[in-house]
Amino acid sequence: MTMETTLNPWDALVEPATRTPRSLETREKTERKRSWTQPSVLPDIDPRDGWVHKWIRTDVRATPDKANYSKRLREGWEPVDVADYLELQSYSSTEHKGHVEVGGLILCRMPEEMVMQRNDHYRGVAKAQENSAEEHYMRDQNELIKKFSQNTRKVVFGPSGR
Repeated sequence: MTMETTLNPWDALVEPATRTPRSLETREKTERKRSWTQPSVLPDIDPRDGWVHKWIRTDVRATPDKANYSKRLREGWEPVDVADYLELQSYSSTEHKGHVEVGGLILCRMPEEMVMQRNDHYRGVAKAQENSAEEHYMRDQNELIKKFSQNTRKVVFGPSGR
């Protein structure tokens, strides 16, 4: 004996839903898998308040670059001590005792205020060079070209501007 069951589409609306609450759902299955990335040659430095860090070249292909290193020291960069950065203790230098060095680069730091002053100085130098180049170019040009290459523009609306 077969039993006939008729499916009524409206029954789904009448019967209570048996869904799991959203609060019990997790996103573990939907998280993206981490992909491999090439590791950095230089170790990551934990930022310190008020300091900017920079790797400075001390030698190139086992040839000391004392001019570059001394110039950076005169600019205000100071080598960091391994004692202050315990997470970098394995990168202790043999040539520069007590400092962090990796592959001919030594880790240095400078106060943030000095870095901002240094950046402002070099920004001013670049702006002066740009203005000088523009003036030199404009000095050698025809008067008609100067008229069309001026930086000022005039915007007029309506029929009187024609």
